[in-house]
Amino acid sequence: MDLKTKRLTFMHQPDAVLSQVEPVQNQWYTVLNSTRECRLYSFTVLVWTTNETLEVRITIDGVVLLGSVEANHTTYYYVHHQLYAAGLAIDSNIFLLGKYAPLEGRNVKVEVRKTTAAGSGTLDARVVWAKR
Repeated sequence: MDLKTKRLTFMHQPDAVLSQVEPVQNQWYTVLNSTRECRLYSFTVLVWTTNETLEVRITIDGVVLLGSVEANHTTYYYVHHQLYAAGLAIDSNIFLLGKYAPLEGRNVKVEVRKTTAAGSGTLDARVVWAKR
């Protein structure tokens, strides 16, 4: 692959994964922190054992996107950018390719936390991403 093609092509990376046992209320946990040009394809979050309110914060080149969901335990929630509103939407609908447009940036940080303290269920998150 020549240098020009390499600079234009996103290269798929291993999924960024978080599995935080006994997460602390209101503490942000980093799932991905990249200082390379990258593209986020999908992001899921899940809490085990107890229902909790979960928040997601994605910072792209200094712009902060926030979203929250009152999550039922053992249910996967999909995070995506709201196209006609500021911030993130988080829902349990099946991943739909046309609904979830990738997010791109030079400096990207993805974090998650729980804002309630209903129990000590493990907090899981996964980001599918690529970098140049």
